[in-house]
Amino acid sequence: MLISPLHHLDFLQRIGHEVREVDGVHWFNCGARVFSSLPYHRDVDAHSIDLREILRSDGLVARFGCPVDQGVPSFRIVCDAKDYDFPLLRSRTRTQVRRGLEVCRVDRIEFQQLQKLAMSLNADTLIRQGRKVPSDLQNYWSRYYQQAALTQGAEAWAAFVGADLAAYLISFMIDDVANLLIVRSSSQHLECYPNNALLFQFLSTRLKDSDVRMVSYGYESIQSDLGSLDQFKLGMGFRKDPVGQRIEFAPWLSPFINRFTDAVTRRVLKSVGPSETVSKLQGMLDWYRDQPRLQSGRDSRRAA
Repeated sequence: MLISPLHHLDFLQRIGHEVREVDGVHWFNCGARVFSSLPYHRDVDAHSIDLREILRSDGLVARFGCPVDQGVPSFRIVCDAKDYDFPLLRSRTRTQVRRGLEVCRVDRIEFQQLQKLAMSLNADTLIRQGRKVPSDLQNYWSRYYQQAALTQGAEAWAAFVGADLAAYLISFMIDDVANLLIVRSSSQHLECYPNNALLFQFLSTRLKDSDVRMVSYGYESIQSDLGSLDQFKLGMGFRKDPVGQRIEFAPWLSPFINRFTDAVTRRVLKSVGPSETVSKLQGMLDWYRDQPRLQSGRDSRRAA
């Protein structure tokens, strides 16, 4: 049974995201004034998007997947092996999964339990990744779990070491794709390999379901310093599914982003020092510089 994208879109609105439909494609603000297309597994024709209508007055950047020849060569990380098992894992990963399964108990978990047990894991994961812990973390995740519990296609899985929650994930079914959007773990139990055990059990179970065509772990990160995370996913049996990715700036802003301003902007970002925001901005500038220049379908029709 296909799960309509409207369920996930409604969830995003309920937790505070702006969602809009433009020419049959849905967009949501995935970051501060950054809009991304939905569903995640569908490509968008870069020639036909209406940036002014997508970004309106509150958006600066649109990021989306597109045909390979329209964007920066990139990939989605997916697993669609219906025979998923140990032979698909890298040698070292197989050992880690076996050790994890020996120590961890893995099963589905109710979102109400996550609300009681998972708050410290959210902060722990952010700190370990060098990211800032927001001041509203408790309120945000409480609302997230409450609304996910009401959403068709949402499910949570957890790995326990004894009575302790060691790792958890949240997946949303959209169409026939299980989208892994949240994976969090406790630094205290990393030596027990809870993430390996959790993902292995989840993939083994969900890919046997005839309603699930594939499991998606998202796009290649725009942050160049997260390559090790992609290697972890590939070791777990995921593969790179080729896709293009594009960055488009608001029409009023794009004339100011060129080879003359690029060097100055990069010097300013470098002076700020390393941070998640700086890394994302640098990634956006890199992709915008490297992607092919296209004339939109609308502009082509006007010129004709």
